[in-house]
Amino acid sequence: MQIDPSRWPGRVVPSTNADVDIAVESLCVRASWPDADRRWIRRLLEPWFKAGWSVDALLVAVDTRPDGTRQGRPRSRSQVAHEFLRARLMVWTADGARLARPPLAGVSLGEWYRVNRRNAALHAPRSRSALTSEGERARAESRALAHRRDPVERSREKGRRRQEVLDSLLVPGQEAPSFADSWRLVAELIPVPRVCSACGHVRNEVTRPAHRVA
Repeated sequence: MQIDPSRWPGRVVPSTNADVDIAVESLCVRASWPDADRRWIRRLLEPWFKAGWSVDALLVAVDTRPDGTRQGRPRSRSQVAHEFLRARLMVWTADGARLARPPLAGVSLGEWYRVNRRNAALHAPRSRSALTSEGERARAESRALAHRRDPVERSREKGRRRQEVLDSLLVPGQEAPSFADSWRLVAELIPVPRVCSACGHVRNEVTRPAHRVA
């Protein structure tokens, strides 16, 4: 799989010769080293790539030391790119021979590809199921209602549609209950209030004589 150097994943550890070439070019592009000798850069970085270092890890090592402090000033125009890189990486060699562990963990290109495919599948937009004929009709009516400018007409249309839904819930052959039916049902369900639970007598309302106003 050929990848453009500008799009090379920074956490991927190159393994093949083609991957190493792309990773070297990616490092030079990201470090703004157009004058760098790619052959010397590759010769210098091959053991680092074999030790599990990635482009991101190398760029961190160029800027900082293993203890997290800054390495120093950026590369000047008079410094050769691969010599500058060699001097910066010297502090990341244990005992001057063994390479230190990379500051950032790397992954293989295959692992990176599988993770990105999985993330793309998880975040892909889900296909919508087709609407039924009733759903299509309801959506068309809703859109037509939303485009009406008159708020009074929209309110009346909503009321009409709500009433149609309520009427569809009625048992066929029966009429919708009136307010009188509702009050009658309330009177049947709610018991008559009594004075107390021990008395058992119904509380009667006392008729008070009307007072005349002089």
